[in-house]
Amino acid sequence: MKLSFVLPTYNNAKTLNECLQSIYSQNFDKNEFEVILIDGGSNDETISIAKKYPTIIKKNPKRVEDNARIIGINAAKAEIVAFVDADNILVGKEWIKNMLAPFEDKEIVCADTFYFGARKTDPMKVRYQALIGGDDPIASYLGFHSRWCYFKNNWTDFPHLDEKKKGYTKVILPNPELIPSIGSNGFLFRKKIFKRYFFKTQLHPDYIYEMIKDGHKVIAKVDAEIIHNQPTFFKNKLRRIKRRMNGEIRIEYHYGINNWKMFKTALWIGTLIPLTYDIINGYLRKRDSAWLFHYPASIGLLLIYGFYKVREIFGSKIWR
Repeated sequence: MKLSFVLPTYNNAKTLNECLQSIYSQNFDKNEFEVILIDGGSNDETISIAKKYPTIIKKNPKRVEDNARIIGINAAKAEIVAFVDADNILVGKEWIKNMLAPFEDKEIVCADTFYFGARKTDPMKVRYQALIGGDDPIASYLGFHSRWCYFKNNWTDFPHLDEKKKGYTKVILPNPELIPSIGSNGFLFRKKIFKRYFFKTQLHPDYIYEMIKDGHKVIAKVDAEIIHNQPTFFKNKLRRIKRRMNGEIRIEYHYGINNWKMFKTALWIGTLIPLTYDIINGYLRKRDSAWLFHYPASIGLLLIYGFYKVREIFGSKIWR
């Protein structure tokens, strides 16, 4: 067994079939990987779809995605584990082979794709997220994005030392206080090392920070794509903010962001001039009408973050 996929689900009938199809259609020996699906009590067709494939189905009594991953890691037979969500689609038939290749280098502790992919038929918001390398343009302006951002023409602004290899780039992250937002959506890791950190905190900013701070700072960025088939946008961001403000999740590592840096970024974006410049630059590098969503996405998220920051400062309860 060379690879174990850990796949949390809860009412993912709309996207799960395409996700599993992309995994089981790989040009890779089916006996050399497993898919462990951990379900939080779905009441739609999620389980029926999963049973069409040779998946290992386990129950997640807490429903929480983070708990599902603990169950999955404990059940994994392979030393290399992949986090894949039910709205992810592996791009290309050689995805598994390409993603496993860097682990022949014993220094490399984890790997993820260089790119978020998208198809011409995908909704605008899915294509937009592929263009900026994530689901948050503010993260790109703050520099801690971790997939290729076409308007910045890089995969992160944070310090990194690169060594180009065949099919991937070996990356050293020298500063544990400035780490890109790796750790989800097609993220592969060595289970033996990773368990030391993941079981302390299941939040990817924190477990990656702890791992790199402890000296495991060599990663791989693979010349591969994964589609994040998530056509909603603001709804997902609001859900994350709600979880944080309610104390449901507490993130300790904040990518070196402070209030002053956020304020300067807000002023910069608020002029609209950089947004226009970046739309033009991005379009010239990757032509797609989805760039038009950059205005509402950036300004909308800026207003949302600003509103909740003010409420936090004044100590009001946001969600009642």
